[in-house]
Amino acid sequence: MKRVLLLIFLALVSCAVKDQKETKEWQYYYDLGMSSYVAKNYSDAIANFFRSAQIAPKEPKVWNALGLAYMEAKEFQKAENSFRKALEVDPTYTEAKMNLGILYYNIKDYEKAKSTLEDTLKDETFSQKHMAYYYLAKVYKALGEDQMYIDSLEKATAYNPMFLEAQMELAQEYERRGDYEKAKDIYSALLNNNVDNPVVLLGLARVNFQLGNYEASKDIIRSILEKKESDNLIRSQAYELLNKVLIKEQEKYIRSLHRGEKPEEVPSSAQTKKEEQLQIKEKTYAIQLGSFSSYERADAFKKKLEGSLKDVRVIEQSGIYKVMYGRFTSKEEAEKEQKNLLKNFNILGFIVEQ
Repeated sequence: MKRVLLLIFLALVSCAVKDQKETKEWQYYYDLGMSSYVAKNYSDAIANFFRSAQIAPKEPKVWNALGLAYMEAKEFQKAENSFRKALEVDPTYTEAKMNLGILYYNIKDYEKAKSTLEDTLKDETFSQKHMAYYYLAKVYKALGEDQMYIDSLEKATAYNPMFLEAQMELAQEYERRGDYEKAKDIYSALLNNNVDNPVVLLGLARVNFQLGNYEASKDIIRSILEKKESDNLIRSQAYELLNKVLIKEQEKYIRSLHRGEKPEEVPSSAQTKKEEQLQIKEKTYAIQLGSFSSYERADAFKKKLEGSLKDVRVIEQSGIYKVMYGRFTSKEEAEKEQKNLLKNFNILGFIVEQ
């Protein structure tokens, strides 16, 4: 009897050692593949992901990674097979489903892309909804459904306010439609959250020009030209916009002379200061703590925070329920509280202007 028990024990130990060895091997090749993938060496990435998949065929993330590498190499049929294999192994692996939808978009099979991405968004546990909405927006644009295109972009940015690619595309779409105030709000929100790059600044200068805010546009252009990060293309576009601003100001001045109007007086420094103070008082900031597709989930998150934070509220925007915190009179005050939230509660919030 002891001999039998010993044999069983040895068999179990042997299996455990074998499993550990296989886990170590597939993870090793998977990590090599990811390094090559990030370095854009897709040939090497595919080779390592494939080795990993042969050792661990029940690991969905390996098949998903192989699909991504195949997609970059434009091996679209192999990519589709890999994503489907990941879903065959684990039907709840939503990331592979989203990537399958992105693949269909890339090969211009828009109807399949639409249905696959819409199915992806049904998973309330999926943490990359912003990405799924972004590609769904691209599908709607390709199908010529303009309103659905902008609705999906708005949802992508609502789920992740720091999703720069989607924010920029949405702002530029607002510009194209002539909705300059909405575009201005996006560029301003990005700057409030320290996305202070020349492309965002140029967009803000551009919409201020369209709104007739010529002084504001010139101030922003000046800051673009002073930035070391501004490349030659950005500088060229900034100078071109500056010329347009100066021409418009000259035209406005000439029109006032033709009408016999007295040129606008420059307000006194005291008056200007008073007006600026009034504008500052009207501007407030809040911190967005989360966004949800249903009021119930947003309200549950709000109630969870109410024991620790005051003035937490739920607001609805474009079908998304946002949990907002605080009313701050300055961006500096909001930034200070944003850091406290991260330090004390491990909550990453986003500053929004109200």
